Amino acid sequence: MAGFGKKKTITEHLYSRPVVFLLGILVVFLSVSVYERYAVEREMALRTAETEREKQELINRKLMLEDRVEYLNGERGIEEEIRTHFDVAKEGEKVIILVGETKEDATTTPTVIEHKPWYKFW
Repeated sequence: MAGFGKKKTITEHLYSRPVVFLLGILVVFLSVSVYERYAVEREMALRTAETEREKQELINRKLMLEDRVEYLNGERGIEEEIRTHFDVAKEGEKVIILVGETKEDATTTPTVIEHKPWYKFW
């Protein structure tokens, strides 16, 4: 009966079954919350990587378009575009259009042909 009036120490209270059970439940809830935050972080990291990739593609496209605009601002670029979209030739040239089965087969080739007066065919 010596233990009848004995006070419990703090360690005995912490190691009691109800306290350990409550701490276990707290750990489970915190673990679920941490896992959810980790999943959100991974999703955001993937989105960030995708956005960075798209940004780099847009930067490359911008540089390509700037080069194309610079080329088209020159006389050579303008002439090339006109020749591409319209059947035109410089003076002294004649345009020959080869018709193929597909667009890839058809080509437009400018050739230089000297214009002779009609009466010199003899």
